[in-house]
Amino acid sequence: MTAAPILVTGATGRLGRLIVERLLARGQPVRVYARRPEVAKALFGQRVQMAAGAFENTDALEKALCGVEHLLLLSPISAELASQQIAVADRAVAAGVKRIVKISGSNWTIGTGGRSISGDAHAAIETHLQSLAIPSVSLRPNAWMQVSLANTIRRVLAHQPILAANADAGIGYIDARDIADLAAQQLSAETVSGPVLDLSGPASVTPHRIAALLSERIGRPVPITPPPAFSASSDFEHRAIGEFAALIAEGRAAYTTPTISDLLGHSPRSVENFISETVTDAALAEG
Repeated sequence: MTAAPILVTGATGRLGRLIVERLLARGQPVRVYARRPEVAKALFGQRVQMAAGAFENTDALEKALCGVEHLLLLSPISAELASQQIAVADRAVAAGVKRIVKISGSNWTIGTGGRSISGDAHAAIETHLQSLAIPSVSLRPNAWMQVSLANTIRRVLAHQPILAANADAGIGYIDARDIADLAAQQLSAETVSGPVLDLSGPASVTPHRIAALLSERIGRPVPITPPPAFSASSDFEHRAIGEFAALIAEGRAAYTTPTISDLLGHSPRSVENFISETVTDAALAEG
């Protein structure tokens, strides 16, 4: 445990807020760097130190890094992803930060050079981190249940089909709660387990299997249909999503790793449990 605050970027996002909560549960002092501090305050109240600013605001960033020893590097997909995170990492080293934990892209995007603009950006950041004079670890989670799988469940509950270019191509979905558990551990432990850790859930699950699980849970057939094509002229985020779909259809995401079990001592959360929880929560929300 470190007495210095851990600086968390991306703290108000879906994963960032989970990481903050886990660090607080460990008794770690946390400082959040937020573009919208009012959102962070609504989420965490007085339990965290607040630092307002954007990545490109160098003065605010330097103030946020003052006295920090460990940094969580997390930001959304964007055309500026690589340049912004590399600049933050360099300023962190200059400020005396001793460790960086990065939430990176999936192994199947980073390992297919030139076929994923998102993966290429994360690869450039990882390469830069490994050139620095301080320890770092890049966590490479497979597809998040709370993003792509949650979207699939919402579609099905709205009586829409599952979108899949290849219904036999598996994905080793990982629950964001497991990513957060490992990120908090790597931020709090005496040393990192890096430089790169590949994360997944316990099993590779195909769209056919997801359709069957949902059909059993909601009591009606669940169809599968190909997704719409994304144009090469789309914005950065939509281009990245289109590339993800193509790589998944090739079976690139159909792998699992023992990382969560090895480092946290428990099995990662399963797709079956996530579907059950999400469908139950949706039913409760409807009253």
